Amino acid sequence: MQTLLLADLIGTELQSRTEAKRILTYISSSTYEKDIVIDFQGVMFISRSFADEFCEITEQHKLTHTIDVINKNEYVETVLDIVLRNRYQPKNVPDTGETKTFRDMDSLSEFLLTI
Repeated sequence: MQTLLLADLIGTELQSRTEAKRILTYISSSTYEKDIVIDFQGVMFISRSFADEFCEITEQHKLTHTIDVINKNEYVETVLDIVLRNRYQPKNVPDTGETKTFRDMDSLSEFLLTI
């Protein structure tokens, strides 16, 4: 079993999808070790972007690896729970915009001068 301490690999503030992809690199390089522990010890902050990418990565590897996540503080746990609950919710965006049609670039330019 391999343990990945995120605070050592990335830092105590996990902010971007790019940072989360470092976990993907780690998991992908663990071809012989199928049991992986991801340790949030020392992590003080995660963004929704990081959490969403983290969930995507762990979901992708469920079939090939056993991934345990440990030592999440209350904040990290809350953000991960929110992201997990909302990942498969349909996004209902109301159509409140009006479609404008322009006959040429000059009419578009005229319109842009009014806003």
